[in-house]
Amino acid sequence: MDWSELRKAVEEVELVDAHAHNLVALDSNFPFIHAFSEAQGDALASSQHSLSFKRSLRDLAELYGCDSSLQGVEEYRGVSGLELACSTCFKAARISAILIDDGLELDKKHDIEWHKGFTTLVGRILRIEKVAEKILDEDLPDGFSWTLDSFTKAFVSNNILTVASEIYGLKSIAAYRSGLEINTNVTKIEAEEGLTQVLLAAKPIRIENKNLIDYIFLQSLEVAQSYDLPMQIHTGFGDQDLDMRLSNPLHLRSIFEDKRYSKSRIVLLHASYPFSKEASYLASVYPQVYLDFGLAIPKLSVHGMISSLKELLELAPINKVMFSTDGYAFPETFYLGAKKSREVIFSVLRDSCIDGDLSIPEAVEAAKDILARNAIHFYKINFANSVVSSHNSLPLTVIDDLESDVSFVRIIWVDNSGQHRCRAVPRKRFNNAVTKNGVGLAFAVMGMTSFLDGPAADCGLGAVGETRLTPDISTRKTIPWSKQDEMVLGDMNAKPGQAWEYCPREALRRASKILKDEFDLVMNAGFENEFFLLKSITREGKEEWIPFDSSPYCSSSAFDAASPILREVASALHSMGIPVEQVHAEAGKGQFELVLGHTICTKAADNLVYTRETVRSIARKHGLLATFIP
Repeated sequence: MDWSELRKAVEEVELVDAHAHNLVALDSNFPFIHAFSEAQGDALASSQHSLSFKRSLRDLAELYGCDSSLQGVEEYRGVSGLELACSTCFKAARISAILIDDGLELDKKHDIEWHKGFTTLVGRILRIEKVAEKILDEDLPDGFSWTLDSFTKAFVSNNILTVASEIYGLKSIAAYRSGLEINTNVTKIEAEEGLTQVLLAAKPIRIENKNLIDYIFLQSLEVAQSYDLPMQIHTGFGDQDLDMRLSNPLHLRSIFEDKRYSKSRIVLLHASYPFSKEASYLASVYPQVYLDFGLAIPKLSVHGMISSLKELLELAPINKVMFSTDGYAFPETFYLGAKKSREVIFSVLRDSCIDGDLSIPEAVEAAKDILARNAIHFYKINFANSVVSSHNSLPLTVIDDLESDVSFVRIIWVDNSGQHRCRAVPRKRFNNAVTKNGVGLAFAVMGMTSFLDGPAADCGLGAVGETRLTPDISTRKTIPWSKQDEMVLGDMNAKPGQAWEYCPREALRRASKILKDEFDLVMNAGFENEFFLLKSITREGKEEWIPFDSSPYCSSSAFDAASPILREVASALHSMGIPVEQVHAEAGKGQFELVLGHTICTKAADNLVYTRETVRSIARKHGLLATFIP
């Protein structure tokens, strides 16, 4: 057989590294020998006698043209400097994109932005346990203590959701803490007890309580599923901090079987080695399971790397297997991961052709899929939106200016007269400051009437005094009719953590709580939105608004006339997760009714606000006026 076509495909494809970590400064106290092994302490010295160490050292010496010894490579790095080492390694690796889990603690690590000098696209993966620990390391103001509710709000609303639109996925290291046998039915009481236990420990916090770890995992998976974000999970081998008996991915079966998480997208990292066969099986029977073989390549022997990848492909669909380097701290780890992955994939796919599993053209496509295309599709990587960066590229100030011009976030509130109002801020400022601090509003905004942009007489709400309009990040939506912008609903706070007495969203929450606490009732709601569509005409030199249509109740012709608008409205609502149950022409001329599905009342109220925003805006887009006035 002629392998030239397969070899060319493997060697020429630009790699997408779907799982890696930050690089460190040259003077970091993290020893370079860690580039070759997961061992710690005294065991690290023996790593120099492993097969992978000896092979990798020769590969680096060949790349750098230096002496084939640890001392020789380290001396070359010291003389050349970090930037030259990075340039050499990444150029040889030919990596076009890197997704970085920046939750790994490393001395003098560079931030994600710094890495953009060496590849086309750099994205972030958010490590959930690190986020949780950082939150609990902070003290609450006024001597308050963390409760599960306050922690959950800080974890989900104030952290994960604030960056959900900017990251490429979440990651869990539950395997390192309490194992992968996640209790999908962990209760709030159990999680609260776990939180209490964790808070008794000295800072910095390290969360190891299983109930709290499981709770954090499930909260994160719900967010990931809602935002269609992948969840990377450490499986298989690692350093000695890991009990490998608990890192077998088969322990995750309860997650895969739970219908609540059936639409999630989960990546089992590190080829799950030595549980590669188990991982292959899981990917073959569960649609939400995908595989990544970084770390197994290049840390194993050549035989081990080939065997592990072959085991992954025994059952797993090719379009579910992805490359990564699991590079960390040193650019050499990225180079070694890329180099050995190309070699191993060529060997495995060549053998598959010899065995009759694949034709050569199929193997060529498989190589491109595994090394790049699968990750591009899975993580929704869009190179068109990336800035090709180098150390001679645009200054950061120019990039910041470009970003600030891109879009706005509208913070919406509803006043006491039912009017929708908003403040719009640039997305960059919103993410950097407004998500935490909100924007100021004069008390008068809740005293305005529907016919006058000023406070009603004797309402007691004037221009003196201010409330903070704080975005509820869980309601953040891309605006379907203006996709470069976003909108979010705002809560009104008297001070951080304390709702203002006139906040309408808080009033509904209080009423819901009373129903639950005093009567054990939960109020659900669904709304019939009735609105008129009006068109503008000029009569005797004056503009008038008249009904868009004069067809009778439930008329099919009325629906035909308005169908372009109604279809666009329904599509926009669907994109925001708002279910439409039915639409029909109402009894009034030009009047229509749009019925929303029922849900818990607080969510239903949010849906109602967004529905009215949608109807008005799309009608305006079509040159019409939509009004909900009876």
